Formats: sequence, structure tokens, C-alpha cells
Amino acid sequence: MWAILADPTRRGSRWDLSEFLATGETEIDTVMSHISSLGVRIDFSGVAFDFGCGIGRLTQALGRRFAKCIGVDISATMIEKAEALNPDPEKCGFHVNRSPSLEMFADDSFSFIYSNIVLQHMSPHYAGRYIREFVRVLRPSGVLVFQTSDSIRGPLLTRLRARIRFRTGLMSLFRTAPMAMHFFPEGQVRKLLGGVRLVEVSFTNACQKNFNGVLAFAQHGPTEGYISKAYIVSKDRN
Repeated sequence: MWAILADPTRRGSRWDLSEFLATGETEIDTVMSHISSLGVRIDFSGVAFDFGCGIGRLTQALGRRFAKCIGVDISATMIEKAEALNPDPEKCGFHVNRSPSLEMFADDSFSFIYSNIVLQHMSPHYAGRYIREFVRVLRPSGVLVFQTSDSIRGPLLTRLRARIRFRTGLMSLFRTAPMAMHFFPEGQVRKLLGGVRLVEVSFTNACQKNFNGVLAFAQHGPTEGYISKAYIVSKDRN
């Protein structure tokens, strides 16, 4: 759980499971309230998709709102744990996906797609492919919400320290496959979304070290540090 939400006060197996899962409920509630404030309608009778699901923190929350939610993750260990914690297999399903595509899913499969704090840890080459796949598997009139790390702000020394601090901390945790922060600027993301409607681009706190599942949307990003952006997309053609 600490590998997913790296709250420094919870390191060393200090996350309580019920409290950890409750952050998923809070996060999805925040997302749904924000989408509603934009006047965007969501088809809750359809199937939701949680990309980079981990142990199902967000999948379970989405499954309580939609007819069903499917979660995928690259880690078989995460999926095994997600299945063990799954309170309702009829509402939530989990799959390991190590392919650089979502080929296991047909076109127009999901009415809602969500991904947060996942694409930022992939090279832009793979993140871009998945964004294209999100659009492919999203149903007409469906809604897609995904987050990327856009850039980093501040003086050169601040930016260098941030990169080193982030990578050093994660290398101590993931010794065989260290994670890194990858930037995917808004201009590049927009090029991938041609043909569908980009409803909004918002700043979020998802890249901040104190994120811990307490998502917030904002009109302005921080003056220093990592810049996180969330994209809200509707698949109604322009």
C-alpha cells in the first residue's frame, strides 16, 4: 500500500487497509463531483475501467458506482492482492496486462475510464500509446479522465534537486526496477486526442509528495516542483 500512496508516516506497513481503501472512495467522489460541475453526463449503467489499478483502491470505488469496473495492472502481485481483497467479483474484475496496448479489450468497451498517478511513471512513448488506446476502448458518449506529469517548475537547482530526490527515494524501494517521473507536456497530449472533445485540462496535486489519495483540482499549478495535469475527455465527435 505504501508503494501506491507513499505517505512517509505510513512507511513500514503502517497503512490501515480500510483507511487505504477509503482514500479511493474519497478520490472517486471528488472526480465525479468535478465532472458533474462541468455539466458532463456519465453513463453509470455501463462498465468502468481503472488503468494501473494496483490492489483495487479505485476499482472498488468505481465498482460501487457503475454496473461493473475492470482494473488492469502490470504487476501480477498487485492483481493477486486485488483479487484477494475483492468484496464483489460480480462488480469488480482484475487482469494483468503487460502489453503496450489494451488489445484484450474490444473497441467501445467502457463508458468511463480513469487513470491517476500511473502514466507519469511511463516513458512518453508508452504513455502515448495507452492514451490512444483509452480513446479506442471508450464508448461513444463515454468519459475519459487521465493524469500526467506535465513538467517541472522553478530555478534550475530546484528542478535538479527534485529529480534526484524523487529518483533516489524510489530506487530505495524498487531496487530491481526503479520508477522515475516522466513528463508528457500538454501540447503532446492534445495531439493524441484529435477527433474527441477535450472538455477540460486542470492542474491537480497528484504529483505532490503529500498527495496520499486526497485529490484536488485547481486552476493554477504550484510555482515550484512537479506540475500535474488531469484531462477530461468526452467521446462525442467534434
